Amino acid sequence: MFRQLNYWLANRPGVHKPASVMIILAALLTATLGFANNQADSAPGGRDMFLENQSPANLVRTVEVFQEEVRAAGWSMLHVHNISGILSARGFTLDPVLIFEPCSGRFTAALMGNDETRYVASMIPCRVAIYQTSDGRVIISRMNIAMFAAMMQPAVAEVMLSANEEMEAIIAKTLARLQ
Repeated sequence: MFRQLNYWLANRPGVHKPASVMIILAALLTATLGFANNQADSAPGGRDMFLENQSPANLVRTVEVFQEEVRAAGWSMLHVHNISGILSARGFTLDPVLIFEPCSGRFTAALMGNDETRYVASMIPCRVAIYQTSDGRVIISRMNIAMFAAMMQPAVAEVMLSANEEMEAIIAKTLARLQ
């Protein structure tokens, strides 16, 4: 991880060694301690590859505001999968689970426009789930992209982290509007 981060930093114009050291230390601190409380909390039970936030609003309102914030940020919503609805049609009963596919053409083109980074196509578009638990809580869930990006080549990690920054801002604005 650190070799990739160091390589990425060394090949960035305008990044100097002291800045590189500070960025590496910040990455270490983030990876070790997780995100601050105003960010998402890691899912319980050691599922650190996912982040979750509890919404203060009901499912319908949370979905409505999230979709508005996605559009306001200039992203597209490619599709919404109503998993509970699909399974209900097959005889299964479960609490609501919706999987959203927000997409930024800017980040997608950066990865798909290059043969060396196109291998991540199966991860595009981004995915955000909004679901309701059996006790009525509404949860916004997504992959912990910052953790995952540390395992990727620098060109991919840079795009993933930039897209993640925007998606986390979208989710933060969604939650702020729901307060």
